[in-house]
Amino acid sequence: MKHAVHRITTFVLCAFCLAAPTLAQDLDDILQAKLRPGWRMEDGIHMAALQLDMAPGWKTYWRQPGDSGIPPHFDFSQSEGLLAFEVFYPTPEISWLGSNRSIGYETQVIFPLQLSVGDAADMTLIGRIEIGVCRELCIPVTLDLSAQLSSQAPVDLLIETARATVPKFGADQITCAFSAAEDGMELKIVFPSPGRAFDNAAIELDNQRLWVNTPKLEPQDGRLVVTAQIMTPTGQPMAIGRDGVTTTLFAPDGAIEYRGCLGA
Repeated sequence: MKHAVHRITTFVLCAFCLAAPTLAQDLDDILQAKLRPGWRMEDGIHMAALQLDMAPGWKTYWRQPGDSGIPPHFDFSQSEGLLAFEVFYPTPEISWLGSNRSIGYETQVIFPLQLSVGDAADMTLIGRIEIGVCRELCIPVTLDLSAQLSSQAPVDLLIETARATVPKFGADQITCAFSAAEDGMELKIVFPSPGRAFDNAAIELDNQRLWVNTPKLEPQDGRLVVTAQIMTPTGQPMAIGRDGVTTTLFAPDGAIEYRGCLGA
């Protein structure tokens, strides 16, 4: 199936403005991007994907990039007939540079896209996706992509493989508690008997104005306690809904995601 030619636009941070012409000229050597058109499932769902291929040494980011980096942003509002969509994020790689943590992908990543298309037949998926690609410096990139979606297309095994690497949802009930702390608040989350060797965690909040630092993991009495500092705009405690807390635990063999938490 023919894919529409994509356009890549770069916006380089001012600190690197002198390098902008060279980076823009060589971007095709750094990044290749396309929408995989996928296949139609039951109940008006179509599976597609965004595929990113990066040159050696370059990476892009997970939805929570770590201590620095640019999370991806997906906009398919120009797609006529698209009712809703959900992006699935394969389990990322975690790397460290000194005390700074980075969460993302190198070489290649495929983000499965679950599209609600109702009873539409063939349609055009039109997307504007904003990502960052980084090596010694980070380049914000805007991708204008499109693909023709057929209701008769076969299953795409590359997308299915990517779906299999998305973190599964945890079945355990977890508790959490907020308390006042310097520059904002402290969040403590307790997981009962984890049963796996988790060595990293990421915490996301619905409120994008809040910054969550790299959590600390500590086994306590057969449980796993994850603690993180939350910086608020005023430096003072504020109300945060427990339903808006997403916690992902990472182990060498995969990851588990928890949405929401109960009061301690």
